Amino acid sequence: MSLFPDLYAAAARLRRDRLSADIFDGRAFHDDYLIEQINAAEADAQRALRVFFTPTEVLPETTTAAEREALDAAGTPWVEEPGYDLEGDFFSGERWGYLITRHKPIIDVHSMRFVYPQPYSGVFTIPLDWVRLDKKYGHVRLVPGTQSFAAPLSAGILQIMGAGRTIPQMIQLRYTAGLTNAAAAFPDLVDLVIRMAVLRLLQGLFLPASESISADGLSQSRSVDLDKYQAGIDVLLERLRQAIHGASVMVF
Repeated sequence: MSLFPDLYAAAARLRRDRLSADIFDGRAFHDDYLIEQINAAEADAQRALRVFFTPTEVLPETTTAAEREALDAAGTPWVEEPGYDLEGDFFSGERWGYLITRHKPIIDVHSMRFVYPQPYSGVFTIPLDWVRLDKKYGHVRLVPGTQSFAAPLSAGILQIMGAGRTIPQMIQLRYTAGLTNAAAAFPDLVDLVIRMAVLRLLQGLFLPASESISADGLSQSRSVDLDKYQAGIDVLLERLRQAIHGASVMVF
């Protein structure tokens, strides 16, 4: 995983710094189990924050098996996504060929293609010097440059665009998304994942909500409220989500 290049060292630090509390009662956890929990916590954090912790290639679903195998051989993480719809107002007004990527932040755009439907099929590549990015928010706009560009405008295409209709998955984008050097850019992200790993360990112990011990006139009680631990993690998740993606806004 990207945040912990040496997982055995991370497991040793987790045991030393986080598992010495009385609540664990000196339980011994195998390194392999601790590594499983760290990996699972990092995967949970990626899903919750909706961001890759390492640069990841985002491929159109039309990518060939040979291209995917080459990425696997190079150890490059990748995901596939469907194309983006070409809407009738894609180039109208102030939109400037505007679309929002499904994954962000963007690191780089490698190619952008219009894949025309039948009966006039064809693939037309957008010059990369037309592409303008807002990398943090995953916004892509096209500003025509000096390079010439020719695309077919058959009767069917003119009818679709003139009527403001949508052509499903006509725009195919290949790009790299995620965080670069996430541990250095967001050191609190490492702390968050470790906290989530500790919570997973506690959940795996199936601890009682409360317990008491009495002996020789002395009594001791202890309570465990995992919901409070989760609430603290949720606060950290929201802070990081805003730091990575910006403030969330909802309009009713």
